[in-house]
Amino acid sequence: MESQFFESPARAFSTRQAQLEGISARELYGGDYGRPHRGVFTTHPVETPVDYARAFAPRMRDWHALGDLTAARFWGLPVPRRFDSEKTVHIVVPSGRNKPRGSGIRARSIQLSNWTRTLEFGVSLATPTLTWALAARVLTSRELITLGDALVTTSRSYRGINRPSDPSVSEDPRAPVPALAELSELQALTDSWGRTVGATRMRAALAVIRPGVESPMESVTRLLLLDAGFDEPLVGHRVLSRGTFVGRVDLAYPDAKVAVEYDGEYHWEKKQAMNDLRRINRLQEAGWVVIRVTNRDLATPTAFLSQLRAALRRGTRSRGTTIDLAASR
Repeated sequence: MESQFFESPARAFSTRQAQLEGISARELYGGDYGRPHRGVFTTHPVETPVDYARAFAPRMRDWHALGDLTAARFWGLPVPRRFDSEKTVHIVVPSGRNKPRGSGIRARSIQLSNWTRTLEFGVSLATPTLTWALAARVLTSRELITLGDALVTTSRSYRGINRPSDPSVSEDPRAPVPALAELSELQALTDSWGRTVGATRMRAALAVIRPGVESPMESVTRLLLLDAGFDEPLVGHRVLSRGTFVGRVDLAYPDAKVAVEYDGEYHWEKKQAMNDLRRINRLQEAGWVVIRVTNRDLATPTAFLSQLRAALRRGTRSRGTTIDLAASR
């Protein structure tokens, strides 16, 4: 089922199509129609990057596919905010084929063996795996990891992702949903990417991508901990107490019974807040320390990191376990 995110009131058509429909040149150029691309008109003005991409449809050929960050937006992947105002339409074609040109169009060619597309959401798209590789040209390693986490997640709680099939058909709200890509697919494409731009970042990112992540900020939190010198926490850890399921935590240090939970705006909605409260009470009853963080804590993380160090020390001392606390030295 297509998301309303893809619905647009603007129908795009070429000059030739306009002639066939009896629309005169005076009507076309008189201001009633949008002109997002050379030789393309729309029945309404277009504003968003996705609308600009959809409006390019009359000029798309069988060997064209939306790629890079344009495709990432269609898949609902976490595109960094610094690209919010970019309306460039990115196209990827196999080597040997002509690339489209024009203002607002950026096309690139890649070797035929790596060029894979799919017809979804009414457009020709680079596959999720190829989208990740193409994005490596402009994203940082951290941003590429975050994008990769979103691709391989099977969590229903990861908001915004657009999957080709509707995962709501399951009767179990906790049941996993299909990942957009598998780690093995990312690995295979990385191996075949050669010296193409972004290959070094792809290899570095691939080693840190983890299934089970539930939000972009959860990825950011995990990477912050790694940068600060902490051991890597477990992602999406299921806490059991005497064999009974207690709850799932975003990031966990099971040996010290310490959990880190990222709280976005969604967590302050009444229903979710009540669910979180009951879950955290159960975790505390099972002996866990739960540290909740927000985007403000991540922006100035000194206090949060100090709190985590202290909690890990207490947890490891009481249980006689060892965790590398390099960040505290």
